[in-house]
Amino acid sequence: MEQVKRLNIRMAAALLMLGVYLFITRYALREYILWDSPGFLLGLAAIPLVLTANPQQKRSLRFYYAALACCVLAWLLPAKTLLYGCVALGLCFLADNVFGRINALPLLALGLMAPVCDYITRIFTFPIRLQLTQWAAGMLNALGLPAVAEGNVMMYNGASFSVEAACMGLGMMVTSMLCGLMLLGIYQKKYGLQVSFAKVCGLLAGIFVLNVISNLFRILLLVVLHLLPDDPMHEATGILCLVAYVLLPLLWFCPWLVKRFGKPPQTKPARRETDRFMLMLSHLCLAGCILLVAYKTTLPGAATPAAAGLPSMPGYALHTLPNNVTKAENDTALVYLKPVGGFYRTDHHPTICWQGSGFAFKQVKEEQAGGSTIYTAILQKGGERLYTAWWYDNGKAQTISQWEWRWNALRYGNDYTLVNVTAATPAALHVETLRWLAKNKMSGRGEM
Repeated sequence: MEQVKRLNIRMAAALLMLGVYLFITRYALREYILWDSPGFLLGLAAIPLVLTANPQQKRSLRFYYAALACCVLAWLLPAKTLLYGCVALGLCFLADNVFGRINALPLLALGLMAPVCDYITRIFTFPIRLQLTQWAAGMLNALGLPAVAEGNVMMYNGASFSVEAACMGLGMMVTSMLCGLMLLGIYQKKYGLQVSFAKVCGLLAGIFVLNVISNLFRILLLVVLHLLPDDPMHEATGILCLVAYVLLPLLWFCPWLVKRFGKPPQTKPARRETDRFMLMLSHLCLAGCILLVAYKTTLPGAATPAAAGLPSMPGYALHTLPNNVTKAENDTALVYLKPVGGFYRTDHHPTICWQGSGFAFKQVKEEQAGGSTIYTAILQKGGERLYTAWWYDNGKAQTISQWEWRWNALRYGNDYTLVNVTAATPAALHVETLRWLAKNKMSGRGEM
């Protein structure tokens, strides 16, 4: 009877802590989490499949210390991605104490469910999509099929094919990684073995490579078979390539990986268990820290530091928009200056913002202008066509590389601004782009 009473008390405490974390999620992450996205929903389904627990090893504080460290980082760098990490680690700490020592796969699944993974897929794989177009054109030409690649667009037999983030292919990166974790979790339970964290990370890296290969063959099939976006087989081809080049290899590789490198879970208890009272204090302390971080993250202006004044640019009407974005416009151009605020932050990338306004990106490519490399593209919405260019600028240097501006911002502390210039004609875009690249000051942050 006493044992049942203790179990009921422990379950009640666990449910209370779960309610606290759900409250924090609802309070501070409601608009951050993509609740209806395929990645988030698949992640919810994956967690029970990949979760394994060892009841012989209970009351571990490993996730507690990791969550506290994440809280400190999130307090210094108030970003919702870090707050999401605090909550994810807190949930793992709770599961670790309720079920016994859990494996690392649920934490990886929670990480892949985060919206930042969707952002990374869209933005950081942008150079890969451009390179894939070049590789596909080169392979077709080697086969005697004349194709021309220009940016993310390939011309073949009078038709154009674009490699977009929203299309099937690299956009399925998170989905395929979650599928890989689910297969790994299923086979770990089947054979009673566990694979080390390093091997799991290697599996995810292999899935990334398989996705790139799958997308390359998908492009080749779409071009050779002349499957345009309005053809039902356009999306079906993406699914077939995902199955053939990613999921089928995983169905063979995951059981082999578990049987070859998996080890039985430890059966002897931990050398020193944490007192129940100390565990409860740890949960309360962690929940309080995450609540404080959530409060700071949701403060007005916490997400993006204010720009240091409006830029001085004669001939433009200047307007301040939400999130400290500056809009500059005249008769020929519309310019958005979007301060990023730090190396760890997501930016208001044009491929996301303009698509949110109903525009489709066409002919995205790298160009040289004023001694700098920039991205240019055509914006299409019905019969309306605009021409746009963008780059990152810290007042002294320009770049289009996500890695370069983040690394420089980390090393030197220089905040970058995303500059997005849009015009009605290519000639006007060229003139306006050169003007904004060559101006002396931007947002009051130094000489160019």
